[in-house]
Amino acid sequence: MQVVIRNFIKLLSTGAFQSYCTLEEMSEYKWNQLLYIAKINDVEDFIISGIIYSDNSSNNIIPTKITNSINETIYSNTTRITPKDAQYRQSTKTINKFSNPYLNKKLNRIIYNEIHSIDTSVDSITFLNRSIDNIKNLLSANSYIRDLVEYGIYLRKYGNKIDFVKIDNWINTLKMNKIMNLVGIYLIKFFNFDTSEIPFYNNQNKIKTGEVKLPLNLKAKSEDKMNETQKEINNLICNIPKPNTGMFKYFSFFPLETTSIFFSNIFNSLSNIEE
Repeated sequence: MQVVIRNFIKLLSTGAFQSYCTLEEMSEYKWNQLLYIAKINDVEDFIISGIIYSDNSSNNIIPTKITNSINETIYSNTTRITPKDAQYRQSTKTINKFSNPYLNKKLNRIIYNEIHSIDTSVDSITFLNRSIDNIKNLLSANSYIRDLVEYGIYLRKYGNKIDFVKIDNWINTLKMNKIMNLVGIYLIKFFNFDTSEIPFYNNQNKIKTGEVKLPLNLKAKSEDKMNETQKEINNLICNIPKPNTGMFKYFSFFPLETTSIFFSNIFNSLSNIEE
């Protein structure tokens, strides 16, 4: 499986960031595994782009059946529409991006002060919002890879328009230093970003880069195979939804928000109990 993961990361890096990497030889079975992982992580388009680029290069080690299957996929499906780069729009409503009220209060104060400053930077506010959304997706234990890739693409495209002095101050205020460093390590270690491309990265917390793994989904959620009678019995026995605890993997990186998400999940689970 390790060779599958290595080739997956290389193709994702090639397809999303045009950073060519030498692929390792694999059997057709393992190539199908790779495409399956791409599907459940919602990055098929980037992987296909990476395969097309790699197949057109001197390193032709991709099985013909795989390339033929990809060509059929390209011609049978419509082109994926990439979301537009949304800029921050001023609103009079209170922004609640965090589960933690204290952090939301800090965030609203940051945005209010920036909007009313002499040198307002809309691009910086937009980047801050994207960073928070990126972290929320990471902590939610949902498929995160696509969000990380699109975050990296945005950073490379608009990085020169962002005031990273302000970003650093805001990150400190919101206690996001460690979790932002983790995102920086993902981009540097797996997608060949240079530290100069990630001005907010400052690994003073001494995160051990070698121990950091890309948060990939390797298995799709299994379908419930119980028949209807079994489901009804099971619901009668226990109808309390189990709260998601996946965010605790990142507790040391963002303890304040991680704890708030956990208790919010418990509250939501209890609210869903049928009377």
